[in-house]
Amino acid sequence: MSQKPLILLQDVGSKLQNPPPNKDALIRLLKQATSSLSELEQSPPKEVLKSMQPFVHAIVKPELLKHHDKEVKLLVAACTCEITRVTAPEAPYDDGVLKDIFHLIVSTFSGLRDTKGPSYGRRVTILEMLAKYRLCIVMLDLECDDLINEMFTTFFAVASDVHSDSVITSMKTIMAVLLEENEDINQDLLLIILSILGRDKKATTTAARKLAMSVIGQCAVKLEPGIKHVIVKSMSGEAASSSLSQINYHEIIYDIYRCAPQALAGIIPYLSGELLTDKLDVRLKAVKLVGDLFSIPGCSIPDMFHPLFLDFLKRLTDRVVEVRISVLEHIKLCMLSTPSRSESPQLIAALCDRLLDYDESIRQKVVEVVSGIACRELSSVSPNTIKLVADRLRDKSLLVKKYTMERLSDIYLTSCTKHMSDGYIWIPGRLLRCFYDKDFRSDTVEYILSTSLFPSEFSVKDKVRMWVRLFSKFDKVEIKALEKILEQKQRLQLELQKYLSLRKMFKGSDALEVKKKVMACFRFMSHCFTDPTKAESDFLLLHQLKDANVWKILTTLLDPTTSSLQSFKARDELLKIVGQKHPLYGFLSILSIKCSYILFNKDYVNDIILEMELNRSSTQSCMNILVTLASFSPLLLSGTEKDLVHLLEDDNDIIKEGVLHILAKAGGVIRKQLGESSSKLDLLLEKICLEGSWRLAKHAVLALAAITKDDEFKSLSVLYKKLVDMLEKKTHLPSVLQSLGCTAQIAMPVFETQEAKIQNFIKKDILGCSEKASDKTKESWDDRTELCSLKIYGIKTLVKSCLPMKDAHLRVGIDELIKDLNNILTFGEISKDIESSRVDKAHLKLASAKAILRLSRHWDNKIPVDVFYLALRTSVFEFPEAKRLFLNKVHQYIKGRSLDLKYACAFLLDLNSHQSVQKEKLNDIIQMCLQGKARQVSGQSDGKFSVVHPEYILQYLIHALAHHPLFPNIDECKELKAYEPIYRKLYLFLSMLAHGDENGKPGSTLKKEEVISVLSILGSIRKSEDAIDTNMSKNLYAICDLCFLITKRLAQKQEDLEEPLVHVSLPQGLYVSHDKKVENETEKDKKEKNKTEKDEKVADKDKKEGMKTEGHTWLGEPSVVAHFDSLNIEANESADSVIIDDLMKDIEDTDGNEVPLGKILERLKARGAKDRKLVKTGSSPVPVSVPVPPAVQNNSNKDNDNTNNVDNIVLSNGHEITKADEKHKRKRIPNQTISVSVVKRQKSTVLSVFDDIKMSDLEDGIHTKEDGNTDGSDLENPKKDVNTDDNNKKSGPVRKRKRASVAGLIKCTSTQGENKKSQHTTDLIGRRIKIWWPKDKEFYEGLVKSYDHEKNRHVVLYNDGDVEVLHLDKERWMLVKNSPKPTKRNKSSKSPRSKKGSSKKKNEVTDAFKENKESSDIYLSSMIRSKRAPRKSTRQRRKRLEYKVEKPEDLDDISDSQHEHEDLTFSKVDTLDSEEEAENRFSEPESENVADVSGLVEDEAELSDDMPLSVWKSQVRKPNESK
Repeated sequence: MSQKPLILLQDVGSKLQNPPPNKDALIRLLKQATSSLSELEQSPPKEVLKSMQPFVHAIVKPELLKHHDKEVKLLVAACTCEITRVTAPEAPYDDGVLKDIFHLIVSTFSGLRDTKGPSYGRRVTILEMLAKYRLCIVMLDLECDDLINEMFTTFFAVASDVHSDSVITSMKTIMAVLLEENEDINQDLLLIILSILGRDKKATTTAARKLAMSVIGQCAVKLEPGIKHVIVKSMSGEAASSSLSQINYHEIIYDIYRCAPQALAGIIPYLSGELLTDKLDVRLKAVKLVGDLFSIPGCSIPDMFHPLFLDFLKRLTDRVVEVRISVLEHIKLCMLSTPSRSESPQLIAALCDRLLDYDESIRQKVVEVVSGIACRELSSVSPNTIKLVADRLRDKSLLVKKYTMERLSDIYLTSCTKHMSDGYIWIPGRLLRCFYDKDFRSDTVEYILSTSLFPSEFSVKDKVRMWVRLFSKFDKVEIKALEKILEQKQRLQLELQKYLSLRKMFKGSDALEVKKKVMACFRFMSHCFTDPTKAESDFLLLHQLKDANVWKILTTLLDPTTSSLQSFKARDELLKIVGQKHPLYGFLSILSIKCSYILFNKDYVNDIILEMELNRSSTQSCMNILVTLASFSPLLLSGTEKDLVHLLEDDNDIIKEGVLHILAKAGGVIRKQLGESSSKLDLLLEKICLEGSWRLAKHAVLALAAITKDDEFKSLSVLYKKLVDMLEKKTHLPSVLQSLGCTAQIAMPVFETQEAKIQNFIKKDILGCSEKASDKTKESWDDRTELCSLKIYGIKTLVKSCLPMKDAHLRVGIDELIKDLNNILTFGEISKDIESSRVDKAHLKLASAKAILRLSRHWDNKIPVDVFYLALRTSVFEFPEAKRLFLNKVHQYIKGRSLDLKYACAFLLDLNSHQSVQKEKLNDIIQMCLQGKARQVSGQSDGKFSVVHPEYILQYLIHALAHHPLFPNIDECKELKAYEPIYRKLYLFLSMLAHGDENGKPGSTLKKEEVISVLSILGSIRKSEDAIDTNMSKNLYAICDLCFLITKRLAQKQEDLEEPLVHVSLPQGLYVSHDKKVENETEKDKKEKNKTEKDEKVADKDKKEGMKTEGHTWLGEPSVVAHFDSLNIEANESADSVIIDDLMKDIEDTDGNEVPLGKILERLKARGAKDRKLVKTGSSPVPVSVPVPPAVQNNSNKDNDNTNNVDNIVLSNGHEITKADEKHKRKRIPNQTISVSVVKRQKSTVLSVFDDIKMSDLEDGIHTKEDGNTDGSDLENPKKDVNTDDNNKKSGPVRKRKRASVAGLIKCTSTQGENKKSQHTTDLIGRRIKIWWPKDKEFYEGLVKSYDHEKNRHVVLYNDGDVEVLHLDKERWMLVKNSPKPTKRNKSSKSPRSKKGSSKKKNEVTDAFKENKESSDIYLSSMIRSKRAPRKSTRQRRKRLEYKVEKPEDLDDISDSQHEHEDLTFSKVDTLDSEEEAENRFSEPESENVADVSGLVEDEAELSDDMPLSVWKSQVRKPNESK
């Protein structure tokens, strides 16, 4: 090392012993010293240190350290800093001096603000030296906390963007070193750092904020506890009075998250708490903060923040709209900042969930967010998500719908711009469908299609290519919507041209007449707008404009030769003339679009033809566009004549057919421009008519007629003669027949010249031909013969000849044609003598049925009923293809309003079919009628078509089903299963009448209006007879009974069934009213009728006894009602063997032993819970039959506590018992089965089928408890009619099965209110009632013995001896006719008989019982007869005994003429009491004689009406019974 620096330092040190008073001299010395010190290395030898000592001591003299001059102080600081560096790690001074030195050094940092000052470099040197050699650590040893705070404050104050990176880095290093080496960071220092953070700090520079974030990021672990303490204290509000009050902790969290998110781990729960707090302002701020955190560009969400992220998304369901809006805005920012972030699927899914938010502003905001994301980064949003957004086009809010339409057009425009339209090509189709929305119509839709669909930079060729692709994807509905828009545009253009012509004539004496015409034009044109009234007033205001430029521009827009670019310029000029503030600005904005050719113009036509020639794969789409334009804008095809003639010569049939379509539609416009090409075109068309295909011939005739329209059919006359000649030669018959049929429709005068000749040829030479079927019968639908095809063409020609385009009603010979069609529908040929294959006959029947459909539009009154039914029964053909084709045609014609709605019956006549596709088509038809009905009610119907209510179908359906060949004989067939297919078809139709939701799905119940409509039709039919065959009237009434049952089942309110009905005019050809029939009777008939009046009265009395009245059948009886109501229309009746096996395993122990009952019930309950899940998911429960272990047989009534829990288990005896005596009717067979249905049992009720009779008016009223569920899903379909005696004999005892509830029965209402309820209590004691057993489908008679007021239960003694305790309010029952009412007995009558008489009787009974037991086997009947709801039983099992007694002679109340029994069997009642009652009961003496029971039965007077239930039970209980 050179000695020069040391010598210089020694010299300076000696001179500084007495510092020079001159400042400049002092500065010069200090600079020399600084320069010398910088040359010294760190930790030099001792000799060097020793030689430095004079200077080291001199530089820290107070007069130098506290010199008043800044430059001197800076040089002193530089020297001391160098000395500290050189002497390190030894401290050159004591603590006091070092403190002064560091104060001096820190004070120099404030000068770093002046980056252009002369001393800036020296200050930077001091800073870098302090950072490089970590000299600042000495400050921690000296405990200079205030000085450190001051230095941090200085750094943040002077940090600037103009500082170099080294300066900022040095500051960061110094601060980080101090923080890392500091054992306990004081709060003041932390606050200095945190106070710099925040986006809204105006006094803080960006560099200072970045410096603070950088320091926190480097020292995150060290600072985390302090940060958490400060933020939590600020969150809790404890910092309001301290220095923390100046801190915005949300901003601090935001900046810390950007630099050190891990430091916020302890804050996450608190942020979640703020998101969930009830304070709205806090919740809003928390949502904004968290949203900002997750929206930081390029920053992925750390794993520790995912819980907070999920809580943030949950705020989308916040009850406050403002909060949800804020979340949506931040989700948009989050997606736009980083579209490819891993959380994107969660964010998109959360957005989609809010598309159905109840607040329209939220739904609109979601549409805005999703569309904004898609327009910015299309790949970040899937097409399926956009489809969910597109569903808002059907939103309830008009604002949301319009906004969605605009945003969808923006998305499609973006996809076109980015050449990614493949996944979004469906959007224009969805926009077109909005035309059918009453809020849109064509105004909005056409505006979007014309202005916002394609980018402005797209050329005409680009737009044509896009339209060609769109047409290839459009469905029929969307094509129809576009055609409607163009049709409306065409009408508006014609009327506007007419108005402009009238405007020029607005002068002279005929001004009043012109004004009337102008007003008519305005009214007509106003209907092309969404609001016709406002549009008409706008037209009147427009009429008053005097600016000639306005009318000139409108004329330009109406010119078909105006290009799109010219039209846009003219439109902009028009709107500029009127100005935005003018009241007509909005109206003219729409009118200029609707009357112009912006959407399609001539340039489009030329480019479409060119595109078709270049790209053959797009031929079909191109032709579809051209045909559409030819139909509604034929002027656009002017000038394309040569191109069309050239295309007509092409070999491609698609092109030929398209050109023929165009010529047929726009022939009138093209005709004038043909010139020399006219004759060539005529020859081409004539050739196609004679030799072309059957399909092309039709369009060729129409095209030829359109081109030669002014020639009075001269060309068609020439063609007609050639066709007749070729017909005789039998060449090209398909095309010839097609051309002849089309000629008949277009030019009937020409056709009539040789009509007879043509008809004769078709009938004899075509339809009259036979073709012997081959030995091997063809079964395939496609294997029809050529002769069959020819016959079909002949039928179509004959039909067309009766359907001319003009004056169809003047045609004659329709009767003969219908007669021929009738023969074909009957025999499959025009005559039964003609031979053909089964397939050919099926094809001909289908063709004839379609012919009837076409003829019905003009000749419906000429079609006989039998022909009508023959045509409808085409839907029941054995060939499914025939069914499908016929029903599709019916659906097509009805939807197109060209076929009467009565033909919809065809969908319901196939009693063996359950095709869901055909159900959908029928539902589509009914929904169309319901929508038309709704529009008519709201006044939105266009009046173009008459609105037919769907109930109109019912009167035809009933008659068609009554005449159906498969309809059973109502008098002979009593098998209910035979009527189930008809019931199901009627149920299907009536259920579709229910109003559904906005998506067109049918509802579940019939509303009042629908119920009245249906019942009115049924009532009118009941008062009528069959007009065709009076013997079929019973069938009509039977179907009416079924319809009534279904209506009750589907009625929303049962009170609607009692509403007054209205008169319905039935079709005269099908029904004849009784009133009209009486009027037409002669006096002679009336006298004969009077003679038999007595006989009829007797017959009426019998009918009344059997619950039959006029227009009703036995299908309205209660037992039949219960059967049909129990049908599960929707359920799948097949049982799953896997379920059976599983359940078998469940009730068997692993060792093959019997499983305890409680364990079985637990497993059954688990099985029920599992199956209930299937019910929720749409699967129907399947009844399962499994063997019952003896434990279950013996304890089925033991643990009723368990059965109360397992409320969805139904136990029944599934075995069969052979025919036996009445006394053995109850015996059990060991191998019983248990039927398990996992559906919860439900009670239901049944009304009488007579709609004009109230329940309160019936003596034999049916009493039930109201139950809302009527789905009928709880019962299996019975295999036999258990209501007939024959079936009872075959199947054994009809009451062997446990009763189960029947779902699907309609609620019974009583008009007597509380009086009726009293009848359910003590008034019933001593009266006979019939109780419904749903499982057996039958009523069983019994005597009401007593009533328990506390438990509201009756004790019923059945005729066969069984006793049952019932809650009659929950049962279905009816009073027995002629049942004597109980009379109040006096006290003497209530007293018991003498013991003598009683004892005698008891002994007789006991002896008889013993004798009977020895002679026959007695089976124990241990259970009360099938309780509906399980009750708590005694804890211990008790023996069951059955007592056999003779029927006493004086038991008049029990005997009944219809139910006579030699013996009565009583089952011991052992589960009637609660446990407490049972304990008391078993404490009774055991001396009581068992024969008391027979005494009880022997004399009914011993049982008082007021006798308590417990007393009665004690008399029927065995005395020796013990608990």
